[in-house]
Amino acid sequence: MSLRVLLVRPRASGGLAAHVDQEHAALEGAGVGVRASAAVIGERPSPRADAAALRVLRRETAALRATGPIAVHAHGLRAGALAALAVRSLGPASGAAPVRLVVTLHNRTVGGTAVRAVGAVLLRILTSRADVVLAVSPDLAEQAARAGASEVLHAVVPAPAGPSGSSDPVDPAGPADPADAGRPLDVLVIARLAPQKGLPDLLDAVAVLERDLVSRGRVRVGIAGDGPLRQALAERIAAERLPVELLGRREDVPALLSRADLVVSAARWEGQPVALQEALRAGRAIIATDAGGTRWVTQEAATLVPVGDAPALASAILEHLDPAVRRHREQASRQRARSLPGARDMTDQLLDVLAPRDPRW
Repeated sequence: MSLRVLLVRPRASGGLAAHVDQEHAALEGAGVGVRASAAVIGERPSPRADAAALRVLRRETAALRATGPIAVHAHGLRAGALAALAVRSLGPASGAAPVRLVVTLHNRTVGGTAVRAVGAVLLRILTSRADVVLAVSPDLAEQAARAGASEVLHAVVPAPAGPSGSSDPVDPAGPADPADAGRPLDVLVIARLAPQKGLPDLLDAVAVLERDLVSRGRVRVGIAGDGPLRQALAERIAAERLPVELLGRREDVPALLSRADLVVSAARWEGQPVALQEALRAGRAIIATDAGGTRWVTQEAATLVPVGDAPALASAILEHLDPAVRRHREQASRQRARSLPGARDMTDQLLDVLAPRDPRW
């Protein structure tokens, strides 16, 4: 019997949504029968909506289980906890087909004491039933293990292939044009304009550079992305006359990367940032905060600085004004890009963890 998967996703955008879409397509391409759950799982708790989602998950799981073994793959903390409750409620009926539960954790719980307490309860619920927990960052893996998960693995979250369909690194750039020596350093940031991305810290770093006689006027920053902080960021940029441009949501990221001298991430937390994977494949020099799973992605290729340390970020950017430093980092990026996991690695991992280890399969 072929593998059948019930895919459970929360309402989400950005990297989580893109990864679930990528998984769905990859599994179908591998011949897996994938059913997307109709359960509506919001970003915030709602007793009525969550109860309705739980009823849908119970009904879907029971219906699929009636025709043979299945795997349920839930993405995110809340979806994982609801899926765990749904699977547990079916019980180990005699002769019933097995149900395997896999949960991918994408984000840490951020908020006050009450929010974190609820997050801890949800984590214990899902780890008590999940056969495997996939974590996108080391801190999430540690939390799942402490909560009692039976098996925790590093989730493979590759960047999509480029427009050409290839995920190979680009060829090295040619020698620097002498005419470029006098122009400002073009810094590219690819990020949703949201608190997690640390953009106020980035503006702090740019302000530090603008106050420094050595670096003043030598750096200009473009931020590609949109989000709830757009107005606040725009007002500060205008008030302080910072050399930063909000580029909005862009569909031409490869072109932006090809023109950038340096890619920067000031994130306060990350899973496995797709934007940095794209920057590695584009052969760009990278500076990033040592947040979440960033080190998993960049390894030694990027210059990593502490989270929230604007002076350290400014110092690293100042160092990259030297073309020789950038050329060295570009080479490191291309080298790391060659060993980044791809879609095939993700598919292989999914097929391995989703297939029930049961003789009835």
